[in-house]
Amino acid sequence: MSWMKDKMHKAKHFLRKFLSKDAALFLFFIFISAIFWMLLTFNTQMTHDLPVRIKIKKPNNVTLLQELPNTFTVTVKDRGTAFLKSYFNSNPLIEIDFNRYYDEKNHTLSLTSSQLLNEIRRAFRREASIIKINPDSIKMKYTTLPGKKVPVNWEDNVKNITTDRQFVVNPEEMRTIPDSVMVYALDRATLNKISEVDISPIEVDNLTSSLDKTVRIRPINNVRIIPSKVKLHVPVEPLIKKEDEVTIAVRNQPYGLNIMLFPPTVKVSYLLPQSKYKSPVNLTVVVDYNDIDLSSNKVNIKLGEVPGTYSNVDIETDSVNYVIERF
Repeated sequence: MSWMKDKMHKAKHFLRKFLSKDAALFLFFIFISAIFWMLLTFNTQMTHDLPVRIKIKKPNNVTLLQELPNTFTVTVKDRGTAFLKSYFNSNPLIEIDFNRYYDEKNHTLSLTSSQLLNEIRRAFRREASIIKINPDSIKMKYTTLPGKKVPVNWEDNVKNITTDRQFVVNPEEMRTIPDSVMVYALDRATLNKISEVDISPIEVDNLTSSLDKTVRIRPINNVRIIPSKVKLHVPVEPLIKKEDEVTIAVRNQPYGLNIMLFPPTVKVSYLLPQSKYKSPVNLTVVVDYNDIDLSSNKVNIKLGEVPGTYSNVDIETDSVNYVIERF
């Protein structure tokens, strides 16, 4: 029995060794085949879309009134090996000389499709064929007027931002970063009319935490705004319940009369943002002399001014006793 076990162990060892060598050999041939396939493939003509960056080299006093696309898509036919190199390099950058293509009379920079093709061809091998460029030309206005700094208006968007019931936007801390931008225009009259810029409309619902959102500046025709995007900071806070004793004010009291109230204060409860919890109470409770009914010894009280940061304001009682004194 021991002899049989020994033979079986040797047989298993031999098979395991044979199979592992066979598998390694198989994988080796697969690797060699892949190399040959790559060599054959990349030596043939191929067509690919490649991104190309374009930069306008211009004088410091010139501002283009439109933004160039981040990249131009160039459809190129070339050997596969040329494309293989592009995968390992950053997108080619073409610098175009502003002075070669500007029209001073019309304040325009323009490159026809053939001119743009000649500029982009420099990024590729001589043997490469450029089939298509997208966009296929460049035409934009420019100005030499200095820019003007104006504030960013976000307030029109506050009504489009809502929070969960137990939270509130703190408008005092709401802002954009940066809070102002530079504007450039073709003529001074247009520039003088611009006193502020607006952010594009946004809608956000049921916020429960502060929001930082990148938003676009609303574009203006023939005006360049730099930067064209800003970060809108929307501070959201939980609402905290608070109670305070508030002195009741008397309105429309005639000269010669003194209205004495009992009690002169009333307890008020309300919700306010957490950051305002330690601030002094800033709301008003009033009695209007014109509401006094002389046949009753009580007069109604009501809320006066209530800041926008207060909500769910509740007065403990709706009336108080009064006495009228003459002097």
